[in-house]
Amino acid sequence: MSEFVPQPLIQLYIVDIVEGRLEKEGDEQYRWVLFTRNGEKVYKIRINGTVVTKYYSEGNQEKKTYSNFTLDDGSDTIRVKAWEEQAEILRGFEIGDEVEVMGRPRQSDDEIYLLPEEVLKIDDFNKSLYLRAKKIKRYAKKNYELPTEEQTIKAHDMAQMELVWSIIMETEEGIELEEIVTKSKLDKAIVESVIQELIKKGDIYEPTSLKFRKI
Repeated sequence: MSEFVPQPLIQLYIVDIVEGRLEKEGDEQYRWVLFTRNGEKVYKIRINGTVVTKYYSEGNQEKKTYSNFTLDDGSDTIRVKAWEEQAEILRGFEIGDEVEVMGRPRQSDDEIYLLPEEVLKIDDFNKSLYLRAKKIKRYAKKNYELPTEEQTIKAHDMAQMELVWSIIMETEEGIELEEIVTKSKLDKAIVESVIQELIKKGDIYEPTSLKFRKI
């Protein structure tokens, strides 16, 4: 009897899950493996996004308690499904909640969905930004295809993007452009370009001229 080696959680965009291919690995004892559109082999998945629909059905003698919600991360949507005790956990989330899901890919007919192992509500906006930046950095490092809405971010060097963002995040009162240039030691034109991208995506704003602050 073969034993499966524990696998790490892999952070993905939803589009790479739903456009992937799911297969069974093993014979009598098997596990599901996802092959993403980037050619990555994934067993356990970590995603984050917004709950856009939810459903709950109470169980009885003939059927199990069942719940699901649909998660949207801007690249696509996927359903997270659970039964019995796990269904009660999903039931507690509301439409509009930002959540992080750790789970395993499964397939029913032609639908790929997630079977959750852990679901966390994201109350801190900074955590949401952090997870997004971490995911973009991972994709850029591996030279993976990014979803359409992230293509403009790929144009910037990810190290520069993270550096400028972290400098702005350090202060509650905001920070002036020249100080960002000094601290980052980057060319002023690069800093300005990154700042405009962060403003466009809603991560920071400009409360006064040439001074920038986190949302």
